Amino acid sequence: MLLPPAMNRLALALCFVSLAALAQPPPDAGMPDAVTAPRPPPADEAREDSDTSTCPDSFNNDDGAFTDAKVLAPTQVEVDGRGLTPMGMELRGLQRLTDTQVRKLVGAPPADDTRALSGSEVQTLLHRLARTGLFARVEPRVRVSEQGPAMLEVLLTENPTVTSVEFEGLQDLRPDELRDALLVLPSRFPGVDDAQDPEEQSATLRFHKRRGTLRVVTPCPMPRPPRRWLARTEAGTFRPGIMLGGLDAALERALNTLREDDGYLLATLSATLSPEGRLVVKVDEGQLEAVEVRGVDAAMAVRVQEALGLEPGDVFLRSDARRAMERLESRLPFLRADEGEDLQERRGSVRIVEERDADGTRRFRTQEEARRESRRREHVDFEVGWRRLFHGWDGGSDGLTLEGKRLVVHMRPRRPDLDVDLLPVHTQVTGFAPGLSASLRFFDSKDRVHTTLEGAFFIPLRLGGQRLPDDPEGTRRQRHVNLLGGVKVQLPALGLAELGAQAHDFIDTLDRWRLGDFDSYFYSFLINRPDRDYFRRQGFVAFATWRWARAWLAGVEVRGDTASTLQSFTPPLSLFRRGTAPFPNAPVNEGRFRSAVVRLEYSGNAERDTRVGSLFRTPETPLFEHLERRKRDPSLRGFVTLEVGEGPGAIGQNERFWKLVGDVAMDMPVSWHTGLSLRLRAATGHNLPLQKQEALGGWSALRGFGFKEFRDGDSSVLASAEYRWHGLGVFADLGSVHTAGAWTDAQLGLGGSFHFGDGVRFEAAWRIDDQVRVTPEARLLFVRTF
Repeated sequence: MLLPPAMNRLALALCFVSLAALAQPPPDAGMPDAVTAPRPPPADEAREDSDTSTCPDSFNNDDGAFTDAKVLAPTQVEVDGRGLTPMGMELRGLQRLTDTQVRKLVGAPPADDTRALSGSEVQTLLHRLARTGLFARVEPRVRVSEQGPAMLEVLLTENPTVTSVEFEGLQDLRPDELRDALLVLPSRFPGVDDAQDPEEQSATLRFHKRRGTLRVVTPCPMPRPPRRWLARTEAGTFRPGIMLGGLDAALERALNTLREDDGYLLATLSATLSPEGRLVVKVDEGQLEAVEVRGVDAAMAVRVQEALGLEPGDVFLRSDARRAMERLESRLPFLRADEGEDLQERRGSVRIVEERDADGTRRFRTQEEARRESRRREHVDFEVGWRRLFHGWDGGSDGLTLEGKRLVVHMRPRRPDLDVDLLPVHTQVTGFAPGLSASLRFFDSKDRVHTTLEGAFFIPLRLGGQRLPDDPEGTRRQRHVNLLGGVKVQLPALGLAELGAQAHDFIDTLDRWRLGDFDSYFYSFLINRPDRDYFRRQGFVAFATWRWARAWLAGVEVRGDTASTLQSFTPPLSLFRRGTAPFPNAPVNEGRFRSAVVRLEYSGNAERDTRVGSLFRTPETPLFEHLERRKRDPSLRGFVTLEVGEGPGAIGQNERFWKLVGDVAMDMPVSWHTGLSLRLRAATGHNLPLQKQEALGGWSALRGFGFKEFRDGDSSVLASAEYRWHGLGVFADLGSVHTAGAWTDAQLGLGGSFHFGDGVRFEAAWRIDDQVRVTPEARLLFVRTF
């Protein structure tokens, strides 16, 4: 039977209101029609309140925790009677929850309230129901009968109730870690004691001329379901309840925690929920089925697999992949990962799929989605030193992709590697002399011969009127361009880390073991205190270095140099103390020197890719590149060198000389930022030229005393101990110099330090002798020399 036209138009209008509730954004808190009250206000008050916000309803704001797109179905209108305006609301389908609880939660009118519901009230209530997270389905419909008024009927499907949670299949993870991810509640959730959450009241204050009235309009509904209704953990104990947001969403959240946070990239979950609410979650942490190497030949692929150390059957973790790639870069530096591939780019997404048995048992399993296409990325074929300084290398998983449970390693031969560094040279004999050092390495993909070209230059600038008084020719000579250049090859099959030669004409120092380059240049510019002596070297060096193990090397060098004395420029070019005398520069024995150097060196921190050798190599410093400690494990490093040669002596004639240097350092960590560092350096020699004579005093060489305060020795002993506790440290230096046939009294320096990191620190030191002062020697240092 067709309804009258007016009735049809009203039914269509109700349909439109229900559909619009899905398409429109939630209304602002306190819309006039969103006000719900136990009893309708009088007509004049209703009209008076129509433009007034009364209830700051949190359910009206979509905070992203729960949305109604999946749970709120379109309204179905049944026209079966005369009246079509809803005169109340019925809730059907509730199991664990009661009608009264749900109505109070969303602020719905009581079941016996027969007043008409406006379209905005219907919209607000439906949104609140959908966003509670308590229901898997909200199906509204308007029921109209011939005998009674129209009624808004809402069919609710509760999310499952969980009474217990068990985990199976865990190997490395603890059950409480996954349980917390499974049962996590949104932020700003009500506290454990819901009774402490007072009902908010909305009040309206009105003024009419001189008279004012205060009226409580309605209690506001709670912003979230009470915690006691929900499955949760409290003080590490599971509490049964409704699974907020649904069990499939909770399992997806736990799976994302496994994969994204914990790094189990192949992990899967399956679960069974019995009709009684017993939840059993089975965890597969994900094992590799195979490891495949692409981009290199079969023989090299075997070496890549050995270097990775990943085997089929291993549980695969993102951290394992990162360490494997670091190990690969270390052991096979002539190969590199293909930067166009990454675990994060080609991984497929996953979702949880639910299936139901006839007896009511619910089963959940992980379903892999289609893999995303890899994005193409441009990459640079050379590596620049300052790029690493500012951006670093994240040691990620470039070059690894997953095809199912098969790990694919994408490798390619390493292209030429260009490393460029700035040389901000500043000394008392050059003034400001900026320059560059560069190293260009060519790699052999067959691992036969790797070649390195290296060079450097720095140019003393004419700034501040610096000169040598009454010696314009000497001034011109000291401002010559400084040049170094060399070539060396690496022969892995013979264990040769270096075989090469270098030519040079530059201003050099043998004091690099005392103070790092940057620290010396910085304090030379800042306060005219470089704490180094310099001389000019012109000549060559040929060298060969064998590295028969990761941490050991032995080397031999042949040197031929002409040494020249340099003088300090006047006036000093420094930011402060410009009115003081130039920092003195010690003279050297001038002339032609020829010598041979043999060395033995050990470094427990060295990796297989740790660089060996430097353009600025000296018998007093190691060949292993000094790296800051990455691991908090005890480490030992040290070297011994013996130099034998001949050159101009004290009276100008050629004399034979020899010098033996030993330097050992040990780090013994107690915790992450606490530990003890020890150092012992000893040197001795015979007929030493001036530039090779021993001296103590100054930073890292008997702190608290003046620079080379005890000099002109043929032997010396220095011991240092430093204990660091987080950012604070204390240290002691003890040393003596053998000069003029006797040892000086043992000198002691004590001090403290404040550390800003592994390398940067502020140190203050006092000398402990009859010249002790209250004011210490203090420096902010950026580089550790031992």
